[in-house]
Amino acid sequence: MPTKAFFKLDEEKRERIVRAAIDEFHKCGFDKANVGIIAQNADIAKGSIYWYFENKKEVFLYSVHWTLEFFMKKIDINTPLKDMDIFDYFLSGLEYRASLIKEEYTLTLFSQDIMSGKFGSLTGLADEEMWRLGDEYMVRLIENGKKKGIIRSDLDNGTLMIFIKGVTSKFEEYIFSQAVKDDFNVNEEKIKSSKIMIDNMLLLLKEGIGGKNVH
Repeated sequence: MPTKAFFKLDEEKRERIVRAAIDEFHKCGFDKANVGIIAQNADIAKGSIYWYFENKKEVFLYSVHWTLEFFMKKIDINTPLKDMDIFDYFLSGLEYRASLIKEEYTLTLFSQDIMSGKFGSLTGLADEEMWRLGDEYMVRLIENGKKKGIIRSDLDNGTLMIFIKGVTSKFEEYIFSQAVKDDFNVNEEKIKSSKIMIDNMLLLLKEGIGGKNVH
């Protein structure tokens, strides 16, 4: 994690540093990524990087953390967590992610780099960080759903998470691969087709884990 000095920076400067790091890691991988170029693109002195982070590895791991939190916060803006049920989350999350792919192209590709194992021995650590944050978020959604009676309360949270991730992970990969195939050109026909697939996936989720009040 970054040092206390990093968190004393204003938000705009912190984001500029992290985005510069993500861009460099995506283009060059971890081993060939150059801290000097990260600093140059972030418009800070090279030495400042080591004032804010212990080493390049810490820059990389925080970039992973920041990327996942960025996407979560973007989704939360549309549907605040306190009012969100898990089915709304997947509907809004997948639809909104489709629009974010083009808007946040580098962040999306960086996420795919992690999942594809591009970063070698660090991939495991990056995956752990992504899953940890994702699981914490999903547990809150599941618990919200149980309180509202829209998710079965007789199943433990761990089982529910395994089921949900199993259903959705390949679907998310499919959405991304189609976007790449179509060169990120989105039209009404493609949106309609994706919406049908999302609705069908949600139906499967509801039939599998939905409580008595889900319909």
